[in-house]
Amino acid sequence: MIPGIDISHWQGEIDWKKVREAGVKFAFIKATEFPDKKITLHVDVKFEINRQGAVDNGIPWGAYHFFRTHIDPIHQAEAFCDTVGEVNSLPLVLDLEVAGCKGSKLVRKVKSFVETVHTLTGRKPLIYTSGGFWRPYMTYERLSDVDWAAEYPLWMARYTSQWPAPIYPWGAWDFWQYSDRGRIPGIKASVDLNWFAGSLDDLRERFLPQGSVETQPEEEEEPIVVTPPTPTEPAPAPQPDPVEEVEPEPVPVEEPPVASEPVQNDPGDANTGTPPTVPVEEPHVEAPVEEPPKETSSLSDNIGCLLSILQLFLPKKEEKKADPKQSREWIDEVVYRDKKRR
Repeated sequence: MIPGIDISHWQGEIDWKKVREAGVKFAFIKATEFPDKKITLHVDVKFEINRQGAVDNGIPWGAYHFFRTHIDPIHQAEAFCDTVGEVNSLPLVLDLEVAGCKGSKLVRKVKSFVETVHTLTGRKPLIYTSGGFWRPYMTYERLSDVDWAAEYPLWMARYTSQWPAPIYPWGAWDFWQYSDRGRIPGIKASVDLNWFAGSLDDLRERFLPQGSVETQPEEEEEPIVVTPPTPTEPAPAPQPDPVEEVEPEPVPVEEPPVASEPVQNDPGDANTGTPPTVPVEEPHVEAPVEEPPKETSSLSDNIGCLLSILQLFLPKKEEKKADPKQSREWIDEVVYRDKKRR
């Protein structure tokens, strides 16, 4: 599927270059309408500007007419086709949303409109509608009243994220308007968003006339030219740099220490009167001796030891055992005394 939009003067000024860059592949543009309770044709003030903007940017466009039932359908079709002129892009569209009648009367009006447009342009127009309008108005009396509509492409309005159910007599939709709150670059206001059930090639094949140039130009990729390398003489293999021979420096050999002879007291020089040399002994400093850590006992350990000692010297209390005879005498005495008081 490919995306598209439908617009009118409500979208204001449109930057069609940004719209194309946003990925829009087609656009339906409002052209005409006979306002309610009026007999003069109203042409959308932005129709020509929007159509030219779509053409300049290679976006396929289609024009739609907002249908009314208070004006003769043939007159509406003729005014619509005269306003649009040559149809060299997408087919024209019947926008069917409101009606002042229903059933077979409405069916005759709609059928008369699309047949007139087909005759004037040589191409079958699209029918834009929704299931909420088509079922209670067009099939109000009999389903068979709308069998002829299957010959015309369907542009269905259904605002949902799920796949929309078909409308009788169509088995499927060609265009689907799925949102009226879209936001895309180049358009400041909200815009209706649509899908086409097919690829861009399918759109061209089914809905664009032969030789139409109203399609976005596809950017041609420049061919990649691979230039073969020019044969050259093989480069000589790199020669290693000459290594200068460096004589190793002699490693000094340490001589073993010579055992020193015991120093004798210098008797001094008797001729010069020099006093004898007395060797000076360095004071011997003893290394500090580390004391073993003192064992510390907690307060609870001291108390435990003290209690153990006291138990050895204190006399043990004799356990008193109850005498059954004395207990019995005491019970009898208490019972007798209680009876006496009574």
